[in-house]
Amino acid sequence: MELTKLRGRTYYIQAPTNVGVYRYKNGLCALIDTGLDNTTGRKLLETLEENGLKVKYILNTHAHPDHFGADNFIKENQPASIIGASPLEKVFMENSNMENIILYGAAPMPGLSTRVLKAKDTAADIELTEGFVELGDKKFEIVPLEGHTIGQIGIVTEDGVIFCGDAFFSEDKMEKYPLPFVFDVGAHLKTLEFLLESNYDCYVISHCDGPVENPKSLIQKNIDNINENLGLITDILSQPQTREDLTELIIKKYDIPMNISQYFITITSVSAFLTFLLEKQSISMDIIDGKMYFYV
Repeated sequence: MELTKLRGRTYYIQAPTNVGVYRYKNGLCALIDTGLDNTTGRKLLETLEENGLKVKYILNTHAHPDHFGADNFIKENQPASIIGASPLEKVFMENSNMENIILYGAAPMPGLSTRVLKAKDTAADIELTEGFVELGDKKFEIVPLEGHTIGQIGIVTEDGVIFCGDAFFSEDKMEKYPLPFVFDVGAHLKTLEFLLESNYDCYVISHCDGPVENPKSLIQKNIDNINENLGLITDILSQPQTREDLTELIIKKYDIPMNISQYFITITSVSAFLTFLLEKQSISMDIIDGKMYFYV
């Protein structure tokens, strides 16, 4: 891992989940997200130590394990660090099995609670709400970026760098996962429109090689991807389908590799698209002979 400067005192560490780093003048730093697990956390601390830094704050964009899974390891090794999250994401971090409960709709079935979907319960010390928050002698702006999750936030440093979490995805990720994981399609589109009209100096997303070079173009491609999926689902529903049948057709259409976790991630995203289309009255729903059908 390597500490790379973005602007001013704002840096990042490229990793499977990129980690933001804001350097204070006294050798302390704030992290934005931490990655999946203890192994990642250990590598992060080694990189920070090589650069003379200790962790004071850990600011989480959202409560998916690949973003907060190393929080506990870092805090155990640097007990003075303070963990922050939005009020809603804080609930999920402190009760990490809730993500699997939402995916499955009940106590999770065996095989669902993998480390990708369930981290160790993590207590957040402070809540990060919309607006400016003073952390030490610096201010960070907290920006709501809901949609991918129920309470995702963006974190903006004084250098004009916004760490967006999973508010939008790289072209490589959209090619690999054409149906993105979205909790609320309407909120996700509002977030994308907000980011499209924003004017931050630098945009960092979690799963991308470096800062986004052409953010507006990439954000528009994410909007187009959502609209293409809405069109695809609407076309499929010209013939009535159950949610499970629709999910099967999308899996086959996109050739999505399947395991238990990926199946429930996919069907949850399909559910979010169905909710959006029902709210827009673009489709209808009926229960016939014990099955729920969706159709145009």
